[in-house]
Amino acid sequence: MSAWLVRAFSTARSVFLVGLVLAVGGGAAYLATKAPAKSPAPSVAAPNAAEPEKVQRVEKDMLVVPESIAHNIGLQTVAVTPRTRSRPFPPLQGTLALDTNRLSRVHSRFAGEVMSLGQTTVPTMASFSSEPAPTTTRTFTVGDTVHKGDLLAVVWSKDLGEKKSELVDAVSRLRADTITYRNLEGAYKDGTVPERSFRDAERIVEADRIAVERAERTLRTWRLTEDEVAAVRQEGEKFTAKVGEKKASLGEWARVEVRAPQDGMILEKNVAAGDIVDTTADLFKVGDLSRLVVWAHVYEEDLPALEALPKPIRWVVKVPSRPEEKFAGTLAQIGSVIDPNQHTALVTGSVENPHGELKVGQFVTTCLEFPAPNGEIELPAAAVIEDGRESVVFVRAEGAANRYHRVSVRVASRFHDIICVRAEGNVRGGDQVVTTGAILLRDAMDVLPAPETVAVRP
Repeated sequence: MSAWLVRAFSTARSVFLVGLVLAVGGGAAYLATKAPAKSPAPSVAAPNAAEPEKVQRVEKDMLVVPESIAHNIGLQTVAVTPRTRSRPFPPLQGTLALDTNRLSRVHSRFAGEVMSLGQTTVPTMASFSSEPAPTTTRTFTVGDTVHKGDLLAVVWSKDLGEKKSELVDAVSRLRADTITYRNLEGAYKDGTVPERSFRDAERIVEADRIAVERAERTLRTWRLTEDEVAAVRQEGEKFTAKVGEKKASLGEWARVEVRAPQDGMILEKNVAAGDIVDTTADLFKVGDLSRLVVWAHVYEEDLPALEALPKPIRWVVKVPSRPEEKFAGTLAQIGSVIDPNQHTALVTGSVENPHGELKVGQFVTTCLEFPAPNGEIELPAAAVIEDGRESVVFVRAEGAANRYHRVSVRVASRFHDIICVRAEGNVRGGDQVVTTGAILLRDAMDVLPAPETVAVRP
């Protein structure tokens, strides 16, 4: 039994070793057939082959960049231009107010009773078609727009009636006394009337003329028009006409018309039909809102810069309710008193409001800009390299397209896309400065050895 086990184990071991040898040999043969052919050994370069181009630092602040390298790194330049962009002034906060020079207080020229008020036509409902909307009439009220000459109220005044009556009386007496004078003149020439009677009649006519002139001047002083004065004179002539001649009615005789003195909006109404008014009462207040006053505050440390701006000073007004819109205006005056609490000065100006979008009392922000100063140039922000110690740019040398000079600049102001620097030293208007690739040139300048230790190739 044991002999049989020994023979079986010996036979199995022989079979395993033969299979292992065959497997290893087959794998080696397979790898040999799949292995890539070995490439030939590189040839040794000839002693006179051209070396690759390199960036060279030929001076302390000068680099020579071959054209091929400039193309590979995408080197780009732009021309330097004088500064044209203005610098914004710190925004000023303020409010809108009514321009008192455009506000009219409407009075009656004579004291009396208000008989009626002026009327305007307004639509009764909105129209959504091409047909005109139905309208109705109502008396003027606050917020209505009026035009110069619109009738606002009618006042019945006994004072005006009395003054007109004085003129009528003077005209009537002048007419009667003139007739008497002419009759006496003929009799005086015939010798039938003594000279004293004739001279007395002449003096009476002169006194009547003076009375007529005095009454007319009084009416003109009360701002009656020439047509109104002429109408009163005609009324006086009627008193000597035939009986039954139509005379002026009492209502027309004492009628005082109160009309709008200018175009604008009714801001205040202090009268109603039946009121007794005098010449000092403000019946209406009409304001022209096409231009409003701006009251703004500027901090005292900003006053010198603001006062140095060229006159007139233009500004742009913005309101929170219309952030996308800008309204043009002008700064007119800078106050001379500093508020002790806010340490600000009051500045006043105006803003145009032709369509009425702005309202009196609104909060506003005014924006001003300093004009572009002389002696500064504009550079793209990518052209200026700053490391916290200095600001430099790379300027392409004149007449040498592959030479770039590193130049220190003094920054005057910064914007999101450009940087304004002083036009001094080796940077002037018209120079070509590097934009794309400027950082790479700066790195090359830092890495390459100083020109004292490098041999410059011809």
